[in-house]
Amino acid sequence: MLTENEAEIVNVFRKDVFRNYTIRELMKITGRKTYTWTFNATKKLAGMGIIKMETKGAYRLCSINLYSALAISYLSLLDETETAARKIPRIEELINEIPTPFFTFLIGGSYAEGRQTKGSDLDVCVIVDGKTDTKKIQNMLENKAMIPHIHPFVFTKSEFIGMLLNKEANYGKMLFIKRLIAFGAENYYLMIREAIEHGFRG
Repeated sequence: MLTENEAEIVNVFRKDVFRNYTIRELMKITGRKTYTWTFNATKKLAGMGIIKMETKGAYRLCSINLYSALAISYLSLLDETETAARKIPRIEELINEIPTPFFTFLIGGSYAEGRQTKGSDLDVCVIVDGKTDTKKIQNMLENKAMIPHIHPFVFTKSEFIGMLLNKEANYGKMLFIKRLIAFGAENYYLMIREAIEHGFRG
């Protein structure tokens, strides 16, 4: 189990899974006062396989290990905890109505950016496996009478990964840059990992 302070270090990588940080950079970002504490915490995370640490010259560079089930579990917990803290109206209700057990539920747009105003639409994105009827979910969400009004997107996993790999700007890439994950965060990171394996670099 990680301490709250150690989880803060994992949270730094959640903001950018491609980024490498030195120990000193992690110390500054997390507000720790000593290099030694940051080094020891980072070394513990590396020993658990959550992050990778390599020495380059005088520096130790740290990156998140997306091939660690434990790393994905902590990243997912941090994502879903952040979304729950935002208290976005009726999200649990929407999640419970998705008619498949395997999906990822993301929030984009102004709610993800923390700049929603009265009357702002709630951009939601549901990513499902290739066997699920996306049109059925799309219609269900579009016909949902609620405030805020829902602006839904529904994709299959392959469609979402395809957007990440596309060289053009698109909604999938926008979600990668700024999103909240309300459900299925582990699936999200597995999709990101698969996209990386096929050349995605953010």
